Amino acid sequence: MFRETAFTQLVMEYFADSGETGNCQICTSVHRNKSQNRLRQMNGYAIWDDFETLDIFIADYKGDGTIYNMEKARVTSNLNLGYRFLRYIEKGDLTQTEESAAETEFISNFQEFKTKIMRTRIILLTDALTRSDFALPKTSKDEDIVFEVWDLQRIYQVWSSQGKRESIEIDLPEQFGQKLRFLAVEQEDDQYSAYLTVAPAGLLADLYNIYGTRLLEQNVRVYLQNLGKVNREIRKTILDSPGMFMAYNNGISATASDITFEDDSITGLPFIKRINGLQIVNGGQTTSSIFYARKKDRAELRKVNVQIKITCVNNARQMDQIVSKISKYANSQNKVSEIDLTSNQPFQIKLEELSRTTWANPAGNGNQQTRWFYERVKGQYKEELNKEHTTTRKNAFKLKNPSWQVLRKEEFAKYRNSWKLLPYWVARGSQKNYLHFVWQEKDTEPSRQYFKDNVAVAIFFKAAESIYGKKPNSMGDLRYLVVPYTVAWINYHTEERLNLSKIWNAQRLSDSLWLLLKSVLLKINEFFQQKPEEFALISEWGKREECWKALSSIAPAEMGINFELIAADLNEPIAAGTVLNRNTDNLNGLKIADWEKIETEGRERLGFDLFQINIIRNVIRRLKLDRQLTEQLSEQAVALLEIYRNAAVTT
Repeated sequence: MFRETAFTQLVMEYFADSGETGNCQICTSVHRNKSQNRLRQMNGYAIWDDFETLDIFIADYKGDGTIYNMEKARVTSNLNLGYRFLRYIEKGDLTQTEESAAETEFISNFQEFKTKIMRTRIILLTDALTRSDFALPKTSKDEDIVFEVWDLQRIYQVWSSQGKRESIEIDLPEQFGQKLRFLAVEQEDDQYSAYLTVAPAGLLADLYNIYGTRLLEQNVRVYLQNLGKVNREIRKTILDSPGMFMAYNNGISATASDITFEDDSITGLPFIKRINGLQIVNGGQTTSSIFYARKKDRAELRKVNVQIKITCVNNARQMDQIVSKISKYANSQNKVSEIDLTSNQPFQIKLEELSRTTWANPAGNGNQQTRWFYERVKGQYKEELNKEHTTTRKNAFKLKNPSWQVLRKEEFAKYRNSWKLLPYWVARGSQKNYLHFVWQEKDTEPSRQYFKDNVAVAIFFKAAESIYGKKPNSMGDLRYLVVPYTVAWINYHTEERLNLSKIWNAQRLSDSLWLLLKSVLLKINEFFQQKPEEFALISEWGKREECWKALSSIAPAEMGINFELIAADLNEPIAAGTVLNRNTDNLNGLKIADWEKIETEGRERLGFDLFQINIIRNVIRRLKLDRQLTEQLSEQAVALLEIYRNAAVTT
């Protein structure tokens, strides 16, 4: 059992590193009957940080180094053990639990968040090999339960992929009982193959239920709810005229990396059997609307069919380029802007990932960590909020993801370009500025520090907007020019020494920096009132690089600005040749006993939830094994440490 536990822990860490699971925790529990046969089992679990998905892991580990095949009956038996454990914990019955604090705590806490869970994955981990054509156990149609098997080969693939998420692979007959007939489109271009098919709406709903927005990662937007006219009409058609759906709807454009075909044993006609790397690049609104119509409205989808065009890209290196072109040129029901078309770039995906795993310190005297929610795809925030089906859950989501901390990518570009001394690009409008930002950052690989620094710039920028004000209580009519120029001027004349880490940690500006910012805003507002005569409009003057050169040449002393007033908000000048290490490890010096104390007090006094407690336990486990903390775990631990220390000060 000890080796099985170590195996489970190791594989769960591979999954966590590759984004295949959430914050995972070892929790070994085996219930037996009087004959000592296993009734139910769990070796570990993971609660995703949005509480939407619960993963239950069952391990079957031989551990002697031999490669062997696991028979179908044993695969099914193992998965059923996990399924029965799920049914057991749903009842909240603790009478048969072992004397394990982790198990008891998990079952007790499960009662609090079980209504938020939209899907449960029961995952078998094994060092055996299994056949890919096994039919996994079936549950009733009303249950959102997914069974998965990760055998030795699949575990090796996720380990060797260096943290990249496994692509979606679908076996239509085995998983969904569907045999999609198709029409192959003949064309001479060897870059791709194209196929037309018609799929029942229930299949799309099932796919979205299992894979969620992973199915739409290459899409330029996610579900825009029923707020838009198009989405309201999709829902109305499904509910009122399901038989007319295909006549009214433009269908879906999807891409794949590989498609496998098979001939029907009865008709002899070919059908689509397997699709690898499936992505819906146009028609995400249709897919999501179908899912929510079934989920929320209990819509009957039997009469609803959807036409699908699948483009199988033969060269993986061309995937991003072709997908972007499909998104741009496909017949679209909701307008796609040039900004939307960059949503699937690696830079954008990485920023989104960082925003979901980077927690900010609580504001004021609270103890609630929050996230700055980067909206890579238009409508993501509302989509995530819409998944919370009760007022209580919506409020809990908003506490962790405040609406004023949503970072839309075009706004992120505005903050970044202002800081990079390009305010004249910001003045040229949202789309032009954003596209210039994308070009500027094309070779940048965002790190967690990059994300935190730019959030600090966003806080600084938003503070400037707040100080400038809105009519009728504003400094003037030029906020859209004065604010970005002010941010750039301060960064330029402080020689980029503003302490962004201090702003990030406090999640606000100091009083002295706030007052100085107000003074600079007033001075730069006056500067724009004195535009050159050759420019009829101030806005045209603000779009010119000459405008920035003129302003940046004005020294602080000429404006009556004294940067000594914000000395505490500035980093010390860096000596020539010195390499600045900005990733200071705030965890140095803490021993295992310290973290155990934090865990106890966090649970008993500070009300840490199970997700936070598991972070601390993962830190303790790695310290005991003398293993380095991952970047994500380190960031989460630092944030919890801040909460703990702030609580100690207030008490």
